[in-house]
Amino acid sequence: MLGVLWKYVKEHRILYGAISLALILYAYLSLIPTQIIQRLVDALAKKQFTPDSLRQDILLLIGTALLNYLVEYFWGYKLFQSSTRFKLLYQQIAFQKMIRMRAPFYEKFRSGDILTRFSTDVEGMMEMVGYGMMILLYGGGMVAFIIPAMFVINWQMSLIAILPLLVLGASIYYIGAYMDLLVEDNREAIVSLNDEVLETVEGIRVIRAYSKKQSQLSQFQQKTHTLAQAGNKIVSLQYLFGPLSFGLVGVSTLSVLLSGAYFLSKGEVTLGQVIALQLYTVNLLGPFWNLSDLVAIYKLGNTAFQKVNGLIQETDDLEEDGSILLDKVDKIVFDNYHFTYPKATKESLQQINLEIQSGQTLGIVGKTGSGKTTLVRQLLRQYPLGTGTFDVNEKGMALYKRRSVEGHIGYVPQEHILFSKTIRENIALGRPDASEEEILHAIHTAAFTEDLKKMPQGLDTRIGERGVSISGGQKQRISLARAFLGDPDLLILDDSLSAVDVRTEAAIIHNMKQERRMKTTLIVSHRLSAVHEADWIIVMDQGRILEEGSAADLLAAQGWYYEQYQRQQQNGEDHDCTQEIVE
Repeated sequence: MLGVLWKYVKEHRILYGAISLALILYAYLSLIPTQIIQRLVDALAKKQFTPDSLRQDILLLIGTALLNYLVEYFWGYKLFQSSTRFKLLYQQIAFQKMIRMRAPFYEKFRSGDILTRFSTDVEGMMEMVGYGMMILLYGGGMVAFIIPAMFVINWQMSLIAILPLLVLGASIYYIGAYMDLLVEDNREAIVSLNDEVLETVEGIRVIRAYSKKQSQLSQFQQKTHTLAQAGNKIVSLQYLFGPLSFGLVGVSTLSVLLSGAYFLSKGEVTLGQVIALQLYTVNLLGPFWNLSDLVAIYKLGNTAFQKVNGLIQETDDLEEDGSILLDKVDKIVFDNYHFTYPKATKESLQQINLEIQSGQTLGIVGKTGSGKTTLVRQLLRQYPLGTGTFDVNEKGMALYKRRSVEGHIGYVPQEHILFSKTIRENIALGRPDASEEEILHAIHTAAFTEDLKKMPQGLDTRIGERGVSISGGQKQRISLARAFLGDPDLLILDDSLSAVDVRTEAAIIHNMKQERRMKTTLIVSHRLSAVHEADWIIVMDQGRILEEGSAADLLAAQGWYYEQYQRQQQNGEDHDCTQEIVE
C-alpha cells in the first residue's frame, strides 16, 4: 500500500509538493495565535502593554486567519480532488483487467466480493490517499513546529508534558494491531451481505414462486446483524481512542500546571510561557487525536488495497497470448483432443476428432452434461487449451491473438445476456454504427419482427435489467439478432432456441440458412429439429463423440440420435414444420 501511494505521489510530485508546503504553512500559522497570547500575557505581567501593540497583534491575528483560510482551501480542494482521481484510476485499472479475463478468473471470486472490491475497498484506499495524507502532513507539521517551540521555552516542562502523549501513541499502536482482525471480519460481512442482495435480486421470481420471502428476509436480517456486530466492534475500539486521548492530555495539562508553578516560582519561566506551553500541549491533542484516525484509516486502507490489488494481479490461468492475427475462419480441426477444467480431476472432453469446414453447419447434440458446451468453449477460448491438436486454418489455436479470434466469432449462450437499454442498443452492441435497416434485417432473421411491432416504442423500447420486461423467447431472439447483425465467420448457438416454439425455431433456422450460406454455424441443442438439416451432426456422451454423420445417416444407424428423434416425434416436436416454413 505504501509503495503504491509513494508511486502515485511521485507521479504527481508538483501537486503534492505544493500541498505539502501548504499544509506545513497551515501548521506554522496555527502557532501564531499562541505566540501572540504569550506576548500579551507577558506584557500585561510586566506592565508593558500598549494600545499600539494590541492593534498590531489584532491585525496580525486577522491576517493570519485570512491566510490560513486561503491555504486551507487550497490544500483541502487539491488533496481530496487528487484522492478522487486515485479512486477512479484504480477502478479503471480493475475494470480493464476484468473485461480482459476469461471464465477461470470469475470462478475465483464471488459476485459480492467483486462488488465490494469495486466499491467499499476502493473507497477505503481513497480515504487513505485523502484524509490519511492530510493527517500525516498536517499532524507531522504541527508536531515538527510545536515540540521545538516548547523545548525552546523549557525543555524539562516540555518533556513532562509530552510523556503522556507518547503513552497515547503506544496505546494506539497496540490497539490498532487488534483492529486488523476486526477490519477483515467486517469486510467479509459486507461481502456476504452483497452476495445475499445480488442473489435475491436475480432470483426474486423463484423466491416468490416458492413463497420464500420470509425465509430470505430472515437470512438478510441475520447477515445485517452480523455486519452490525462487526462494525460495532471496530467503532468500540475507535472510540476508545477518544477518552484515552482526553485522559492522557488531561494528565499532560496537569503536569504542565504543576511544573509551571514550580519553575515560575524559581523565575526560570514567565507566566506567558507557562500559558503558551499549556496551549501548545492542547494543540498537540489534534495531531495525536488524528493519529487514532490515521491508524484506523491505514488498517482499512491497507486491507482494501490487498483486496483490490489481489483482483488486479489475479490471472485467468490462460497461456500467453499468441502473435498471429486471424483473418478468416476457414477450417477447424480437433485431433485426439482432451480437455479438463481447472481444479477438476476428470476429463470433460476425450479423444475429440472433428473437422469443421468453412460454410458448414454443424449440429451438436447429446444428453445434459455430455460436453456440448465444453466443446464450443474451446473455440471461444474461455479456458486454457487442453492436450492434443486444435488447429484453425492449419495453425495451432494458441498461436493466434485471442482478440483477433473473438472478432470472427458470434456467440449466443444458453443464458440470455441483455442490458438495461433499448432493443436497438442491445442488438447493436457489437456494431454501434449499424444502420436501422441492418438492425431490422437482423431482427427479421431472428423472427422477431412481429414481436417488435407490439413493443410500445419499437426499437427504442427499454427492456429493463436483464430483459426483465420481456419473455424468455423474446430475450433469445434479441440475442440472436445481435449475433446475426455481426455476420461473423463462425456463429455458435449454444441451446439458443430452447425458449421458442417449434414453428418459430423452424423460421429462424430457415432464415439463417438463407443468410449464412457461405458462413460456418455451430448449433448446440437438445431439440433435434434445430439440427436436423445441418450438414453434419455429432452426438456427444461423457465428453466423447458417440455418433456422427448427417441426419439421415444417424437415423439409419438407429443409435442414440434415432431413439431421441422417435421420442421427440411422439411428444409432438415435429420437425416437418420446417418444410411448411420453406413452402
